[in-house]
Amino acid sequence: MAKFLNTSATNYFLEELINGTKERLVLISPFLKLNDRIKELLEDKNRLKIDVRIVYGKSDLQPQEIEWLKAQSYIRTSFCKNLHAKCYLNEENAILTSLNLYEFSQINKNEMGILIRRDDNAELYKDTYEEAKRSASSESAMKCASAWSV
Repeated sequence: MAKFLNTSATNYFLEELINGTKERLVLISPFLKLNDRIKELLEDKNRLKIDVRIVYGKSDLQPQEIEWLKAQSYIRTSFCKNLHAKCYLNEENAILTSLNLYEFSQINKNEMGILIRRDDNAELYKDTYEEAKRSASSESAMKCASAWSV
């Protein structure tokens, strides 16, 4: 059964999703400006050599964001034009939400989402995964397909 998430729950479960990742983590967000806490969690996954894929859709990344991403060996990024979806998943859970991976949004916006646990609803998890994969694979961004080696 999917679980409804308000703003604080969305942020909490996003951190838990990142923390709980053992094999692969996929973060899809049009806007990308990671807060320090998310960077810290991602740096830990990078240190553990866990496969992290970030798909974003707005090309106006700040230079310091680009440099930070380049310094992370196990974090790969893809740009997908016209991306609007926000979906965060690992091998066990998925979050569909209005929340961008954008520092301002995580603090100042009212957000909502749903948490899908693969063990509770394998079909919904699979459908979410497949739709996220389809949404991220566009003709204008063939690079996005590389974010989906399962």
